[in-house]
Amino acid sequence: MLSERAGAVLKILVNEYIQTAVPVASDEIARLSPVRVSSATVRNAMSRLTEAGYISRPHVSAGGIPSDLGYRHYLESLGDMPGLPVDLRRHIRHQFEQVDQDLEAWSQQCAAMLSRITTNLAIVTVPRSTLSRLKHIQLVYLEEFLVLLVVVLQGARLIRRVIPLEETVTQDLLDRSANRLNESLDGLSWDDIGATRLELTALEERVKQETTVMLREADAFGTPEHYVDGLRRLLQQPEFAHAQRALELVEMVEERVLLDDVLAEAPPEAGDVAVYVGAENPKENLRPFGVVLCQYGVSGQASGTICVIGPTRMSYVQAISGVNFLASVMSQLVVDLYGGAPMPSGSSAPVASSRPESPDDLQD
Repeated sequence: MLSERAGAVLKILVNEYIQTAVPVASDEIARLSPVRVSSATVRNAMSRLTEAGYISRPHVSAGGIPSDLGYRHYLESLGDMPGLPVDLRRHIRHQFEQVDQDLEAWSQQCAAMLSRITTNLAIVTVPRSTLSRLKHIQLVYLEEFLVLLVVVLQGARLIRRVIPLEETVTQDLLDRSANRLNESLDGLSWDDIGATRLELTALEERVKQETTVMLREADAFGTPEHYVDGLRRLLQQPEFAHAQRALELVEMVEERVLLDDVLAEAPPEAGDVAVYVGAENPKENLRPFGVVLCQYGVSGQASGTICVIGPTRMSYVQAISGVNFLASVMSQLVVDLYGGAPMPSGSSAPVASSRPESPDDLQD
């Protein structure tokens, strides 16, 4: 816990540093304070904040820079997050109405909107079923002993496999077999399909077995499709002015390192907005960043992840509000497709799964 005066100084310092990326001097904090306070009083508070690890300063007379602990205290002092302005929310909903009605288009639009709102990097994964469920089977004749099995999953995801046969078939026979299987297996998971007992021809039994294997593999090994937007915006931040840091960031995006690390940091509770600042990130690659993320979708059926990645200096209020609102929009779109109940809206207060150790209480 900080004293009221120290907390006020820290809040002004963090707000100003977020805007300028320049160490904040005591004179500037005194000027920005809503109550009259001397520069000497501010310097005293900054000295104690430095000793406790909330800010860092190269030397006594230098301006202050928030530490991870300083940002965490700042976030927890904010209370309920303000929502996005009404006009912006209306504009976002209108933009979604202009894109095709499918999960990939929605996810791409979400990443683009979130990046523009936050001026940082946005990652949005296409929602996937908790268990892949069959929507449709199609069999396509290729040549005398080869058939293409096309399995359409709920959510419009396609997987394909070429099946060699021991007997010749016609397209008409393939269509009848696919129709019969679709009537019996629609909406089932791989486990359900494997447990379903049907009177089938040898061809139909072979297709049923292959479909079971394909769905099981999709659940076990499939990497979620995702969309990234705003890399250029992030690279324009002062923290990435150095060419080597910028190159490392580009490589992490291209090699999906950031995606894998973000998915490993999914919030503990569905619908919660999680915030990780610097060293709070469990994954080392993300420790130079601030990360704000939330799951969205239909509880127990299909879910995806929305994430903003920026410098630790990012505008957390804007990022949390944007992630929270877009998660609610995406959840409703998934409900319209799958049915069921949407995940609860993100909590108004920022949550982190880990944080630095707190120092002793700092009092005047």
